[in-house]
Amino acid sequence: MRILAVDDEEDTRTLLKEILSSAGHRVTVAATAIEAMVHVQMNRYDVVLLDVTMPGIDGHELAQVMSNNWETFEIPILVVSARSDPESKSWARLNGCVGYVEKPFSAAELLEAVEEAGKTTRGESGTKA
Repeated sequence: MRILAVDDEEDTRTLLKEILSSAGHRVTVAATAIEAMVHVQMNRYDVVLLDVTMPGIDGHELAQVMSNNWETFEIPILVVSARSDPESKSWARLNGCVGYVEKPFSAAELLEAVEEAGKTTRGESGTKA
């Protein structure tokens, strides 16, 4: 699978890339929402992993931008966030994100969520957010 991992924390980007690459996925990382939008406009991804809390344009705004863009609205978004509050999870569901992984996560948990996300498109019913 081709995956874009968006997180402002360098350690998290490195960890995501290591886990996913070791499982055979092709991973691109982005530190900001702006960088992520450049990547999704220039490349095709099967899944976007998205942190919610980032400086500047946050994950919520990026997900909304992707939802409103005809070239990116179907790319499944899997939220990977330290936020565990019900509001964040509800927001993800309501905005078509296909899953929600809380930090810290295990490699197995992340890989399972990515595999599930790769089987769906945004907006399908039965999301696991």
